[in-house]
Amino acid sequence: MKKFSSCAFVSFVVGLSVLISSCGGPPKHPTWNNATGAEQYERLMWQSLKSGDWKNVEYHLAPTFVGVDQAGQSYDRAGWLERWKQNRFVEYSLAEVNVFPQGQDMVVSYVLHLSGGKDAQNAGLRVVAVWQQVKKGWILTTTSMTPIAPIQH
Repeated sequence: MKKFSSCAFVSFVVGLSVLISSCGGPPKHPTWNNATGAEQYERLMWQSLKSGDWKNVEYHLAPTFVGVDQAGQSYDRAGWLERWKQNRFVEYSLAEVNVFPQGQDMVVSYVLHLSGGKDAQNAGLRVVAVWQQVKKGWILTTTSMTPIAPIQH
């Protein structure tokens, strides 16, 4: 039986360690194909809205999607798409993100800040979104936005 040289053994161990460490945890640069959680999907949706990637926005909105904006206006899927096509923004950020598993769904709540567009809010928006796992991946079924009132002294 052949013996491994110490150099070959070290190379084997290093290679195995790299392989094992690359299998765990979320991807460094999530995409629609490799995202591992609802928070990543939510961020990808906002990135797609920002960049005008309407194909991915449409693909990941449920056929029965319902959205409510910060003015309380309710939209169906087609209306939500048109709303964002008409109300572009320059930048976005998410804070205070919480994800709550709910059977086949994931409920995501967070504070959203938009800048450079008609929907920009100084104090931000409280958002609740529901993602549902389906055969083709995950789709967004519901989004609701509530303005955060500035603190008054």
